[in-house]
Amino acid sequence: MPVTEDSLAVETFQRLEQAASADPQALADLCRDYLLEARRTLQQLSAAVAQKDAVQLCSRAHYLRGSSLVIGATVVASCCAALEQMGSNVEFRDAALLLEKTSRALDAVAAELVRRLGRAVLPAKGSAA
Repeated sequence: MPVTEDSLAVETFQRLEQAASADPQALADLCRDYLLEARRTLQQLSAAVAQKDAVQLCSRAHYLRGSSLVIGATVVASCCAALEQMGSNVEFRDAALLLEKTSRALDAVAAELVRRLGRAVLPAKGSAA
């Protein structure tokens, strides 16, 4: 998935930048924490799909959707909304494909965050991300 302005909702991200203008490191920390937790949650979503655990799929997709909306990662959030619906409907047929799309969208968000804030937003090597 190419990095585009669609990777992050510009208005949402600009509000975060304004809120953190007194402490730009806080924004980098927030973004790094988001990326780390998003990767962990993707692993949990993958396990839920493999185990056909609809409750866990719905719960973890809801969690990641919410945190993605805070950052402005609208494509990730949209994918998570669809995963959450799959969990609600106990429907796993296309869940693996949607997980892959979510992962690619998260990669695009990470690349856009690096472009905007520098490599400090990337989680440390050896972390879950």
